[in-house]
Amino acid sequence: MKIIDFRPEHVLSIKPQACQQYLDLTIAYGEYLMTGNCFTGIHAGEVVAIGGLLPVSDGRAYLHMIVSEGMPHQWTKLYRAASRLIGAVRDDYDRIETLSITPEADRWLELLGFEYEGTLRRVMPGGTDAKSYSIVRQ
Repeated sequence: MKIIDFRPEHVLSIKPQACQQYLDLTIAYGEYLMTGNCFTGIHAGEVVAIGGLLPVSDGRAYLHMIVSEGMPHQWTKLYRAASRLIGAVRDDYDRIETLSITPEADRWLELLGFEYEGTLRRVMPGGTDAKSYSIVRQ
């Protein structure tokens, strides 16, 4: 996988995994993602991942990741890209937060240094629960 700078039109090319089918992948959404720091993962010429950090408020950001259905095993490269991004902006934020709905994402977030905070009940589309994770600057 090759990690490149994100462009809004990348959201039109990704075919998200089943648990992310609720996302409204439009150019407007891509432009919203551009308000933060974002990257794209390309494998065999196809967009297979889009991730980054979105500012929420002063001192607070949200980590997001869209992964394509059937993405080949490329988690190490995504980990490195996310880790570099978090490291580059860590001093800009007091808190970086995210949500997880799969055990695989839980493990990946913990490797990135996120700590589990609790479960948010019925917070996702369709009423699914999500686990809340964060990195809080000391």
